[in-house]
Amino acid sequence: MYCSRCNGLLLEGFLQIVMYGKSLQQEKVPGNLHSNRSGVSKNQIDGGLSMTDGSKDEIQDPSVHPWGGLTTTRDGSLTLLDSYLCSESLDGLQNVFDSARARERERELLYPDACGGEGRGWISQGIASYGRGHGAREACALHTSRLSCDTFMDLWSALGEETQQSLLRMKEEDFIERLIYRFDCKRFCRDCRRNVICEFKELKELKRMRREPQCTSWFCAADTAFPYEVSDDRVQADWHQTFADTNGTYHHFEWAVGTAVGKSDIMEFENVGMKGSVQVNGLDFDCLNSCYITLRAWKLDGHFSELSVKAHSLKGQQCVHCRLVVGNGYVRITTGGSIRRFFEHAEEAEEEEVVETL
Repeated sequence: MYCSRCNGLLLEGFLQIVMYGKSLQQEKVPGNLHSNRSGVSKNQIDGGLSMTDGSKDEIQDPSVHPWGGLTTTRDGSLTLLDSYLCSESLDGLQNVFDSARARERERELLYPDACGGEGRGWISQGIASYGRGHGAREACALHTSRLSCDTFMDLWSALGEETQQSLLRMKEEDFIERLIYRFDCKRFCRDCRRNVICEFKELKELKRMRREPQCTSWFCAADTAFPYEVSDDRVQADWHQTFADTNGTYHHFEWAVGTAVGKSDIMEFENVGMKGSVQVNGLDFDCLNSCYITLRAWKLDGHFSELSVKAHSLKGQQCVHCRLVVGNGYVRITTGGSIRRFFEHAEEAEEEEVVETL
């Protein structure tokens, strides 16, 4: 009885309960009542349920517990905290059930247009099919109504940090599916599609290699040959890890800054000896769309290896590497400087998409 979006929130909630249960299991020490088996540990004392001395948990109020007293076992089964299941009285369990009913009533009062209760049906969004398995998407009235940014801000501020972060990520396959749909709506040509996909793969590679681009508000530094950073008038580079084993192989390093690979028309090649990091100030990057840092590693035999990295001018725009992180099967976006601006941008994108489907 839940639409796709309400069901997604439900599944996300269950995932957080699983993570919460795992965190509890990691905190338990040997001999504690959580450590015996994947279910609930019990000690039979005088024919009743009791707990080992010294390990008794205080019964928590399920109305203030983050998941109403729910947790999971080692095998991922949903259960209740031992403080309820192993209590000598059934009052604890009764409190859990009463709290669950109260939470459901509160949810229906807060979100009267949501699905999942009283036989409320789904309302079609009328969005054209995009990608595999979507078709005409169905959603309840709650997820088809237009909400103001102020409402979004109120809802967002009421969420815990973990829940907030979960709403800023998407499974990689869903992201690609949505991306293909945008390609079709925007009528991307084949070359532009390939370029976007290549950039996405490079973002994944950055995460896999655990290399974070040193982008600034002026220039994007996405290449990975060696770490570097370019600001309004400064360039710094660090290649000591790229050339970690230099003894008996290299004689000195030279570096330069130019408008193309290998060029030195912004800063001439400078011999820096065996230094592994350099910095220069006072350069002029006005009116430049990009610049290149070229490194020459001179060997003892008189030959050199050359590496170049490119810095793209951002021209006041925010770099994608500051907003998008790809790895571990997920695509995650950051909120940037303002969560309100994030919601406003999302609303603009959604309105644009609705117009394109009409």
